[in-house]
Amino acid sequence: MNLSWLIKSESYKRGMALSVVFNIVAKFLLFLLTICIARLFGTNIKTDIYFFIYSSMVLFSGSVNAIDTAVIIPESMQIRETQGHDAATAFLNYFIRVYLFIGILFIAMIAIFGPGVFGVISKFSQSDINTYENYFFIGSCCFLFQILINYFNAILISLKYFTVPMIISGINSCIVIAGSLLLYRQYDILSVLISGLAAYFINFIFLVYILKKTAGWNFLICKKRIDKKVWGRLFFSEFGQMATLTSSYFPLYILSGFNNGVISAMNYGKNIADIPNTLLTAQVANVSGVKMNEQAARNELDGLNATFMRSSKLLVFLLVPAGFFMFVFAQPIVALFYKTGNFTDSAVVESARFLQLLAVTIFSIAVNAMVTRIFIAMQIIRQAFFYKIMMNGLLIAAIWLFSKYHGAYGYPYGVIFMNTVNFLAMSFICKRFFKTIEYNNLLKYTALIILINLPVAAILSYTLPLTNLFYLYKLLIGFCIYLAVMIFTNRIKKLKIVWL
Repeated sequence: MNLSWLIKSESYKRGMALSVVFNIVAKFLLFLLTICIARLFGTNIKTDIYFFIYSSMVLFSGSVNAIDTAVIIPESMQIRETQGHDAATAFLNYFIRVYLFIGILFIAMIAIFGPGVFGVISKFSQSDINTYENYFFIGSCCFLFQILINYFNAILISLKYFTVPMIISGINSCIVIAGSLLLYRQYDILSVLISGLAAYFINFIFLVYILKKTAGWNFLICKKRIDKKVWGRLFFSEFGQMATLTSSYFPLYILSGFNNGVISAMNYGKNIADIPNTLLTAQVANVSGVKMNEQAARNELDGLNATFMRSSKLLVFLLVPAGFFMFVFAQPIVALFYKTGNFTDSAVVESARFLQLLAVTIFSIAVNAMVTRIFIAMQIIRQAFFYKIMMNGLLIAAIWLFSKYHGAYGYPYGVIFMNTVNFLAMSFICKRFFKTIEYNNLLKYTALIILINLPVAAILSYTLPLTNLFYLYKLLIGFCIYLAVMIFTNRIKKLKIVWL
């Protein structure tokens, strides 16, 4: 099959459309992997260990790669504009070598001190850690490929190869699913980690080939020195990300101290709650982010505001009803995807409760992603650093406090509280640093969308549970009602979306 029509530089409109379509396919395949894990292995200490390792590696690699979109890619685009393609390539190659060093160092550390390290950063018993020591080592090997693949994807997106990362993600999920189904009887859930490592290696080779053959990349040239101002922005960006990493990792640490299966139930519920943002927000933010970088570089502040408002309103318009829908139909959704094989009724109830709570404020996560893109475009890294430190410190405190009184569900309660605080606080941030951004208009728009959808959710939550309909019929009825509400909302003149 000839994929050359996909693996090429694209316009923003084509990139937005194709990347969203391929992202849906890729995320569907990733979610299909979660379904396979749930049905094959259920919820137990092995699945807890797997999800702990997988989530940890994703958080660690995401923390390292945060500097890609925050500093490295915007700086490379500036260099490309002023000094040419080769200078930008040499600059980006420098950090390939940095990431290789970080990844190899991390693997060596886990190989030598693995059980001790995970004994400190989790609440699992030392006997469980020793029993599944090989799980932790294979996970650390995945980390090396994750940071390199994430970095290569960021480079390709900056070159307007918007669909390639989605193709890579889809290939990765297909390999892991196939490997898991072939090996699970012999290796249990370790088969998922083994298949994941093989998939990352294959995708790494594929990305190197694309960069070299299609994008004309020269891996041999490398910048010898990086400017002090760049190191300064890298420092503040990475230390700010450390606060995000800590607040994201803290729930895993807390939940690892509860009963077996809790981390698994949280992940099953969270994976569903994350679907709207992973399908839509990531792509809108990526494509809009590149456009806002260019607008900021040209000092087109009115255009930057227009891009931000169109993207943010679109996300709010779609994600508010999606959040309400998942809140009302959490149990039928979880039962539809997971309830078979080793997935019990109690696991359905527990996972559904996590889904309900984590779905409530998904729209605020999307808006936060768009505001973060403005910080990046305007290269206001130091201020973003202090804001991250403050908000993530409060999130850790909120999760700890709610967990103290509400057990494992204290985690989503803390997330709801801080997402709400952050969503409102960003109004003051924009007023202080981005005076041309009309964030208060976005607040009013969001309030109206919530007011339209809230009564619908209330009526459905009180009526449909009283019926004896099969859960699939409940989902279809609810979906049709919410689709009608969205069509009605879009026809209201004041709320009508300008589609990207």
